[in-house]
Amino acid sequence: MATYSCGKKAKAILIIITIALVAFAFIHSSMPADISSEESGNVLEFLQKILDFLGFTPDLTDHIVRKTAHFSEYTAIGAMLMSCAFAFDKLKPYKYYINVMFCGLATAVCDETIQLNVEGRAGMITDVLLDFSGVIFGTLIMLFIFLIYKKRFIAKSENKWIFKIRKGNRNEWKM
Repeated sequence: MATYSCGKKAKAILIIITIALVAFAFIHSSMPADISSEESGNVLEFLQKILDFLGFTPDLTDHIVRKTAHFSEYTAIGAMLMSCAFAFDKLKPYKYYINVMFCGLATAVCDETIQLNVEGRAGMITDVLLDFSGVIFGTLIMLFIFLIYKKRFIAKSENKWIFKIRKGNRNEWKM
């Protein structure tokens, strides 16, 4: 059976981006509480300015900004993990779903474990659940995009291949 996968270069790029996102998460988890709070405060101030400019006045807090950042960060990690699965098998990337979920959960657990050893920080199971929810969300987004891709591009190319075999032009089609 024919397999559709990306080239070695594309696979390597996707894996490097995924590792960079995980490293980004781990680096932020290893920051002491005062530095992390200052960074969150700056993001909160920036968001308040943008929302005020747009005419919105929501009651944003440092806690909301931190939790949204965690969820967003892990949504990106989940999306990249699923993209790596797609790079290895464009026809059935969902067969790697369990591996993607395991890697995402392991990353979230390691992230919170890092915080146990950082001054002023605490690893919390609720943060693991929030992070893992982000992984699930990012994975589901990529699976949805994959379904659209498969329906539009792979199915069309398979139909062309079948058509050419029926016409007897088997040698013209190269996979």
